[in-house]
Amino acid sequence: MIGVIGGNGVAATNRLCQLIEEMGIRNGAYRDAHHPEMIIWQATQVPSRSMFLEGRGESFIPGYVDIGLKLKACGCSELCMCCNTAHYALNQLQDQVGLPFINLLEEVAKEANRQKAKRIGMICSDGLRKFKLYDHWFSKVNSEMILLYPEDDIQKLVTLGICNAKNSKRNKPNDNGFPETLFAKVCDWFCDHDVDCIVLGCTDISAVFSPINWEGAKVIDSLKVLASTIYEKYPHNW
Repeated sequence: MIGVIGGNGVAATNRLCQLIEEMGIRNGAYRDAHHPEMIIWQATQVPSRSMFLEGRGESFIPGYVDIGLKLKACGCSELCMCCNTAHYALNQLQDQVGLPFINLLEEVAKEANRQKAKRIGMICSDGLRKFKLYDHWFSKVNSEMILLYPEDDIQKLVTLGICNAKNSKRNKPNDNGFPETLFAKVCDWFCDHDVDCIVLGCTDISAVFSPINWEGAKVIDSLKVLASTIYEKYPHNW
């Protein structure tokens, strides 16, 4: 059984459940038993992952270890995190919890390689951008793939979009802070810099913005990759 450390954000975790259910329906599910069992912990009280990596907040790691141990005690055999940035501590969490974790960053890199991406634009949190957490996994999967992160002024649009995906502005298309508009501007910037693939490397983005392609560039949604990985790995009672 898979345990999901979610709440990062809440809308992203809710969307993850929806995506997994929709995958089941598309594959012929018509009973509850046709869907994988999961335990989901909305870890809303754990400190911000990105702020910790930016040096502006407390560590999220003890909170994730505590939740991971509780999920383990409930019978989970594997865990995952509905947060790209939290993978900064992937190895430490696996060691301290004593369970394997789905490595979302590696799964996204594999998907980019399957789609034959060469030059990839990365939309992600400030913390993930600071440490370029995806670089290692993309290099491991295919060293010829090149990652491009936004310049500072464009990253400000990303951060505002992620923040506003969590509040009422996500329902106000005429607002200057409407997250879908902000992410569209970021995608336009990447396409002006000749990317052939854009990775939505923050799961919050998927709650408000999830195109299949953008001006000819493929779009890989990390939340959809996580949903697909869970669905394919875990048995369904047919």
